[in-house]
Amino acid sequence: MKPVPKIITAAALAALASCGGGMGMPDPNSTGSSMSVGPPTFSGTGIDKNQKTGTTGTGMGTTTVSFTMMQSGATVTGTVTTQSTDAPGTTCASCHRSRTGTLSGTISGTTLSWTATFPADPAHDPTPACAATLQGTLSDITSDSVSGPYSGMDSCEGPVTKGSLTMTRDAPAPPPPGMM
Repeated sequence: MKPVPKIITAAALAALASCGGGMGMPDPNSTGSSMSVGPPTFSGTGIDKNQKTGTTGTGMGTTTVSFTMMQSGATVTGTVTTQSTDAPGTTCASCHRSRTGTLSGTISGTTLSWTATFPADPAHDPTPACAATLQGTLSDITSDSVSGPYSGMDSCEGPVTKGSLTMTRDAPAPPPPGMM
């Protein structure tokens, strides 16, 4: 799959706003301008409940989240990065929530049903023995602000419940010099 050109994204978003289609990302075989920008990203905050989360013992934890996505038809793939808001080494979440994983999902109308998978990864993970999977939905994905519920399981921390994810579309990076 290839990154979505900026001009195609803007045109597709305008068309989708009136038609209610997908995320404004064309199929990888579509043609676009000579502008080169990275894939669409959304960044925001996830708040959820877990038995080992929260610095005050509340069980509620906050995580910054970033999705980088590509779309082919109704299928979305990409990368998800999470970072705990807890100071390093102060809680279980300060390690378990600072990871990079894969993102997969399906678009139906303007809703994205997604799964984030974080494998046990000794080379890149502060908790190398622990795997995690989260599932959720994001509504109104054609807009610049999306939100939805999520839940999941961490093999070391247990169930993740009552999740709420709120994200905004990041501004696309400018094209490299000479690509205009």
